[in-house]
Amino acid sequence: MNQASTVHQLSQQLRAHASQAQIDQALHKPVIILSAPRSGSTLLFEYLTQLQGTSCIGGESHRVFRNFPHLRAENKALDSASLNEAHADPRCIELFRDNMGSLLRDISQQSFAQNPALFLQQPKRLIEKTPRNALNIPFLNKVFPDAKFIFLHRAPQQNIASIIEAWTLGLRTGRFMTFPGLPGWDRPGWCFLLPPGWRDLVGRSLAEIAAFQWRMSNQTIIQNLAKLPAEKYCKVSHENLLANPESEIDRLLDFAEIASQGINHLQFADKLSNTTLTEPATDKWKTQKAEIEPLLPSLEATRRAIEQFDAQ
Repeated sequence: MNQASTVHQLSQQLRAHASQAQIDQALHKPVIILSAPRSGSTLLFEYLTQLQGTSCIGGESHRVFRNFPHLRAENKALDSASLNEAHADPRCIELFRDNMGSLLRDISQQSFAQNPALFLQQPKRLIEKTPRNALNIPFLNKVFPDAKFIFLHRAPQQNIASIIEAWTLGLRTGRFMTFPGLPGWDRPGWCFLLPPGWRDLVGRSLAEIAAFQWRMSNQTIIQNLAKLPAEKYCKVSHENLLANPESEIDRLLDFAEIASQGINHLQFADKLSNTTLTEPATDKWKTQKAEIEPLLPSLEATRRAIEQFDAQ
């Protein structure tokens, strides 16, 4: 079955069981996590989707984006994987929402597509995340005009070290590889999100690639969120989540309008995500200090912009 057939089949299957009003209710005010790759977004996503009152599509939205050939990249020249409002025509919006709805499930694995009425007996907030969303805010905001965005950021040293680690594995095994055989690229493929200007990284080190992805992700998030009403987004650091999980997660749940039900969130700091490669440690980045430290001055403006960004 080709991609176009899959898109339409999922839509037809969903609409055989769910009305437009039910679909809109299931997708009401989705919460979209935005971050650079390896910023701790998987840990946050996995934690939030194990709480009552949330739903997800069973993983990241790569599986949905892949069903739409025109959403693979910005254009046929593969200049980037950035998506804007022009990529979201009315038919695309309808089908994208249907494809998300067809995969929706809650923490008890109750499927929205199989039983919309039962699924909707209690309010459930869709939690969505994939690193490429950092480049797709205009598109996502058009598809989900009532969406709320969580901007998750991480200190550059630790974040870049983790990206390098994942790229090293990805080039060897294919894991994390989003664009295998990318034309004009000097490695077997490209890992994680593909920002504009990626061709300038040909021949550069993995540390430089990782720093580029960290900078472009965070800059793009800030630039696009700044265009939205302040009540649509909030900001949180990975470090604060680990140091103060109770207060920070309660703050995020309040923002997302998800009832926390008095849960003790201290366990968050002890969890490892499914994408963890090696045991976390605040000074782990120093094993790559010689590569990372010379790049930090060029990232200082972005680090300050994150710090000063006016978010809740």
